[in-house]
Amino acid sequence: MTLLLKSGTVLIHNDEDNVVPTRADVLLEGDRISKIEATISPPPSCEVIDCTNKIVSPGFVDTHHHGWQSPFKGLFGDMDLLPYSAISRMKTPMLNLPLIAGQPSLALFRPAFDPSSRTPQFPLLRRANLRSKFSVETLPDWVIDTFEQLASSKSLSDPQTRVQLGFGWDFYFLPKEDIETVFRKVRSLGSKVITSHFIRHLLDGDGNSLVAKFEDYGLLLDDMVFSHAGGATAEDIKLIQEASCLISATPNTEEAMQVGPTVPFRKELPGINQICSLGVDCHSATTSSLVSEMRLVLQMARGRDSEQHIRLGRHPSDLSRKTLEVFNMGKIQGARALRMSQDIGSISVGKKGDLVIFDVLTPGMYRAAHRDPVLAIVLHSNIRDVDTVFGMGRLGSETESSFP
Repeated sequence: MTLLLKSGTVLIHNDEDNVVPTRADVLLEGDRISKIEATISPPPSCEVIDCTNKIVSPGFVDTHHHGWQSPFKGLFGDMDLLPYSAISRMKTPMLNLPLIAGQPSLALFRPAFDPSSRTPQFPLLRRANLRSKFSVETLPDWVIDTFEQLASSKSLSDPQTRVQLGFGWDFYFLPKEDIETVFRKVRSLGSKVITSHFIRHLLDGDGNSLVAKFEDYGLLLDDMVFSHAGGATAEDIKLIQEASCLISATPNTEEAMQVGPTVPFRKELPGINQICSLGVDCHSATTSSLVSEMRLVLQMARGRDSEQHIRLGRHPSDLSRKTLEVFNMGKIQGARALRMSQDIGSISVGKKGDLVIFDVLTPGMYRAAHRDPVLAIVLHSNIRDVDTVFGMGRLGSETESSFP
């Protein structure tokens, strides 16, 4: 399949992760971007999509999302973590929302509680057209057996698959030898990413740092994503940086369920912004929009700066937190967290055709998108401004078909 995106404003990252909005054509051949030029003549049998008055953006990368929660929306909005954890054990998958919202990539965290729930989400993920990492959280012995079956499945070994195998781990209380055995096993079976919830003051009950524990066990490798990192210290962040791991911050749930403070832009955590990605986490309690996560964490950081100005009796002279920083957390830094930055997270020749097209003539985007398209996406866009979504160079959704 060959597609030509014609005359759009393409958001291209340079080597310093700055975005250069460029009026250009983008040619998609198969699942890859083959050309980005000022003008491209359509090759034979090519479908041309007019992107005049459109922004062509990299797809959003959601690095931590409990994708089974749609039936529970409305239950947890006024609830903190512990009651939520007790109630949220019945699960039904509903996986269409991220793709409609422009999130063709996500890390799906799937706790496993009984054999009958082992694999039902796997075929659903394939049909949902979402690039995803299916992370099984272990509990009983049969989970590893299931993990082995998934790892050897033909679907996961297909080079064109959108679903890759990951692993979720939260059982810090087990003996060191058991943890080491599990990690060696899942890594040997080809797990792409291992996600672990890290909320130092709630989940790491022995008072020691979870990150330091993994480092001491020799398990802290670059395939790990630490979700939340509430209560993390500067030493935790240093260890994560040195191991080339990343954090998935989920500002909405971290603040709403009191498992924060959310870590991006924390001055007491040097280097934190470079190792943060963003996730939706629990869309039963908050929105499923990654743009909402960008917006919230940015404005919270600006609010903290404002509090400091008030304490010092000063007027603010400049905003130190900029929209580009949170845009990158939901794009290229998310791709790095999932070890997929060679394929997704930015727009360049050779990368996968994971793209989101925004309409700049909607009431929300008009004028803002012409002045600063990155700022417009972060601060002005909503789901209705998404015109088209592409995953691996294929049409994922269009507003005409997605929204009556």
